[in-house]
Amino acid sequence: MARKFNSNSNDGGIVFGFIVLGIGILLLLKKLGFFFPDWLLTWPMILIVIGTFTLIKHEFKSVFGALLLGFGLFFLFEREFNFDFGLDRYILPIALIGLGIHLISKKRNEQNVLKTIQEQIKSRNKDFPAEPKDPITGEPKTLGSISNVTGATFSDQLNVDAILSGVQKRVLSKNFQGGKLTAAFGGIDLDLTQADFNGMVNLQIDVIFGGMKLIVPPHWDIRTEVTNIAAGIEDKRLYRESEVDPNKVLVIRGTILFGGLEIKSF
Repeated sequence: MARKFNSNSNDGGIVFGFIVLGIGILLLLKKLGFFFPDWLLTWPMILIVIGTFTLIKHEFKSVFGALLLGFGLFFLFEREFNFDFGLDRYILPIALIGLGIHLISKKRNEQNVLKTIQEQIKSRNKDFPAEPKDPITGEPKTLGSISNVTGATFSDQLNVDAILSGVQKRVLSKNFQGGKLTAAFGGIDLDLTQADFNGMVNLQIDVIFGGMKLIVPPHWDIRTEVTNIAAGIEDKRLYRESEVDPNKVLVIRGTILFGGLEIKSF
């Protein structure tokens, strides 16, 4: 029985398409002599647009998007509307402090997850209980989900953010269900060679000024539906049509902005 994947109805590609369409219309109106405020095409507006786009893509839960939006609004009001917030000398230290607190809190959360899993493993090895199984699929349940910890994971669904950092992960789940990957001023290396699934799963990727590398089994059917702006996608897989399994379809969706995606297989 094919597994259903609940895709996110929030399609970032459509949002980004409307943004590009709006910029094109503004440039055309300017060439035709129509009047509109000059600040609409300034560099703070670029930060605002990217920040808004990132927040929408991540259902307004992205710290990176909030920072870009905040910086954009600050510089727009200060430079274009002559607002004097008196924060010029403090804006960089405040931003670094906020980013540091965010990274520390995420790291502590990851350490707590690792500690919980280690305790579960110790308890399992001590008591030798029967491995819990999913009542529907009959497959063993995973121990938990680790989002940004570098290393191996048994999690069925991924949620990885690499912001100003690099993350390397190897997925060992035999019931892989896709997930979300975000690389902003950072990189993600995802090894799926030990993972397995049946049916079709979606992998949502967002790359902004960063890079991402996916290593996949050669028999998977990989379909890319990615919007790339000033970016590159390299498919370095060896083409073996006879080995492609039609029951293992991985659909890669998302947006790459000033970055790159590399897909490899061995």
